[in-house]
Amino acid sequence: MAKKPSEIVDDVLTGKVNISDVDEGIQSWCRFFIYQGAVSVLSLNTKEERRKALLKIPENVRPLVEDEAKRVWAYRRSLT
Repeated sequence: MAKKPSEIVDDVLTGKVNISDVDEGIQSWCRFFIYQGAVSVLSLNTKEERRKALLKIPENVRPLVEDEAKRVWAYRRSLT
């Protein structure tokens, strides 16, 4: 039986499946949640809090959130 798209997204975000192993539509959907995770990490007050939050993210998803956080950080800095 085939999985629902929401189940596949959950599998990617929990680290059970690599994002590159799912179709592009699911990857796009996952990127939205990766963006939300990055913004959530950036909203923390200290560098230590941000590090702890990143360590809670599954290993194969963490680099995606880190890269997105860097992208958002750079964008925000460009606005000032």
